[in-house]
Amino acid sequence: MDQSSKTHKLMASPQTVHTGFFDASLRPVLTIESGDTVVISSMMLMDGQLRGGMTLEELIATRQAYTDRQVGAHTLTGPIFVKGAEPGDALEVRIQKLVPADCGVNYHWPGRFDRGGLPEDFAEGQIKTLPLDLDRMETTFAPGVVIPLKPFFGVMGVAPRAGEKRPSAIPDYFGGNMDNKELVPGTTLFLPVIVPGALFSAGDAHAVQGDGEVNVTAIETAMMEAVLQFYVRKDMKIERPMAETPHHWITMGFHEDLDEAVKIALRDAIQFLSQTKGLTLDDSYALCSLAVDLRVTQIVDGNKGIHAMIPKAIFKN
Repeated sequence: MDQSSKTHKLMASPQTVHTGFFDASLRPVLTIESGDTVVISSMMLMDGQLRGGMTLEELIATRQAYTDRQVGAHTLTGPIFVKGAEPGDALEVRIQKLVPADCGVNYHWPGRFDRGGLPEDFAEGQIKTLPLDLDRMETTFAPGVVIPLKPFFGVMGVAPRAGEKRPSAIPDYFGGNMDNKELVPGTTLFLPVIVPGALFSAGDAHAVQGDGEVNVTAIETAMMEAVLQFYVRKDMKIERPMAETPHHWITMGFHEDLDEAVKIALRDAIQFLSQTKGLTLDDSYALCSLAVDLRVTQIVDGNKGIHAMIPKAIFKN
């Protein structure tokens, strides 16, 4: 790492967060150089009003107040302006450390809200408080049911095109509410830079989530400490988010139609293999059928998500 790079702190507060949207007109709350590291925190949903121990009635009333104001629930720390980031570049975000709060909640709305994978099957709704054991990195969901924690940000993204105020709840080309459980420490996220400075924001901390996020929520929590390092990539041209783990490259597709999301993620995987591995498009397509796994990222965010897992182990040079 460049010895001149700096580490900044950006703690979530009313002065450093915005709730419910991404917008290029937002003033940055922090300006950094490429190569710098930022230690940030995040609030729980609805400006931290979501909390352990609240009742379903309290949750519904709190959310209704945001709905009445046409404001989304995600409270995001940022935006961060990265010097030198220009439209057409990529922003590389190295996820180095994530420490959640020691409590979280999972909930599904009453069926009349028509949210989640099976609203017709769950008329009453539920909210469940889950203490998080950060020493063991696990939570006891029910007697005899223990879930390992894998914290990540449900929302990470950059500003969309100038003039577009995009809801944070719906993922798209700028990132946003991707809800991709692979974005854990050790993973690098790549986002297309749309406006000068990129204007990166993050929030919607999750302690753990299954692929699909089928009842609408993960274990929703706050992030007490997130260590992220940022690089401007002039050599990388991408149209949508993608990621790299120690073992996989990941392409992502988002669309209201899950079949179309599959096509987006798959086409990006084919292009990646052709451009980086020297394969023909036909061979790249075939390789995807033989070795690439398509996973349902989430089905509940307006634009549904598919991510393609390209294994590194099959490449020997």
